Amino acid sequence: MKDVLRRGLSVFSICWLLFLLAPLSSTGLDFPFFTATFGITVLFGALTLVLVLTRRPLNRLSILAWLVHPLAASSLLLLFLSSQSPDHPLFRLRFHLSQPTLEDATRIALAHGPLATAAWVGFFRVRRVHVSQSEVRFVSDGCGFIDECGLMYLTGPIPKGRSKTRVKLLGGPWYHLYSVF
Repeated sequence: MKDVLRRGLSVFSICWLLFLLAPLSSTGLDFPFFTATFGITVLFGALTLVLVLTRRPLNRLSILAWLVHPLAASSLLLLFLSSQSPDHPLFRLRFHLSQPTLEDATRIALAHGPLATAAWVGFFRVRRVHVSQSEVRFVSDGCGFIDECGLMYLTGPIPKGRSKTRVKLLGGPWYHLYSVF
């Protein structure tokens, strides 16, 4: 029975860590989702640590495998506290893999108007698209308490007077968007 419990917890723990790839590579985390994912990650980490420490003989490989949990929890915390920094390597990978699809969606939005409903654009679930002259905003996630994050395509300089919008260059005409409510 004890081995079944260990294996079951191991499987759930691995599945949870795989699930965390999505929020860790997203454009942002809202507070309720961050709280839930952080708490569950800490819980899985604590349970896994107990199982690792009660196993005889103590295995160094399982201790190293357990270290993924505190690393994931601290990454979630750092991402949330750093105002959804787009410097996270998992976000950069997701963005670069999605860039060709995002560029196609940008051309379509500039020519025909924004998407009417939520849709996947590359590896990002886009809730809304805003089009304004040479600017396209792909709003995909909540950030912080009530703010929104996403991606912005902008040709030319960033317009002045955007006190409620923070952007960070990703490369070329692409920016990470943090829009304060």
